[in-house]
Amino acid sequence: MRRRGMLGLIVVTAVIGAACSSSEPATQPTPNPPAVPQGIDGKQLLVDPGQLMAAALSGAYRRDSTAILSMGATGDVSYIPVLMEFLRLPWLLDDSVVSTIGVTMSQLADIPQDELPPDLGDWNWWVEWIGKHSEILPPAGYASWKGQFFSRHVDPAIGNFFRDGLNSRIRLEEIVWGGVPKDGIPDLTNPPVVSPEEATYLEPSDRVFGVSLGGEHRAYPLRILNAHEMANDVVGGVPFALAY
Repeated sequence: MRRRGMLGLIVVTAVIGAACSSSEPATQPTPNPPAVPQGIDGKQLLVDPGQLMAAALSGAYRRDSTAILSMGATGDVSYIPVLMEFLRLPWLLDDSVVSTIGVTMSQLADIPQDELPPDLGDWNWWVEWIGKHSEILPPAGYASWKGQFFSRHVDPAIGNFFRDGLNSRIRLEEIVWGGVPKDGIPDLTNPPVVSPEEATYLEPSDRVFGVSLGGEHRAYPLRILNAHEMANDVVGGVPFALAY
């Protein structure tokens, strides 16, 4: 069952009347002050999504799971995409924090026990799960927060792609880090060309990408393009881009 609402302390005040034989009115007890909503370990629970996400970003890497647990305490499924981001870089986190994130996400998602992965911190599993649940939208400010996350722990150039108000046809929570910094995979630009007779490094079974334009023909070996993922070239006087 999902947990709803904020964690809080409820103070019940009873009004006690005292009977007295004198004509003076009974003295009423001093009422207790209103209870202050409490978070984890007696800390005040943050309710603003921006503050809560910022607290999670600064605390998770200091082995502080307070903000993560507070996200779970809200019962708000919109925090699942936020928590999922942390699982992309588990080597930067303490094992206990990773475990807390996995447990919190599974509780927010209200997934039956037999449908959960063996490892609740399995980032790949959660990416596939969130892809099947387009009804779950991240909280306000998620785009800029994701930019801060990437800028701080991956590459500032990647973080610059994310900002509030970003017009994107792709769900931002499905945009993931590929493992290298921006432009970390250099493309082939106007690569040198050799004749088939000179390409002695190729085996008969090697795959190539064939391009025929303007009566000119070119073959791009997979074993070379695999390390670059893209070639920008001109064949038959026609500029083109080949992406793999």
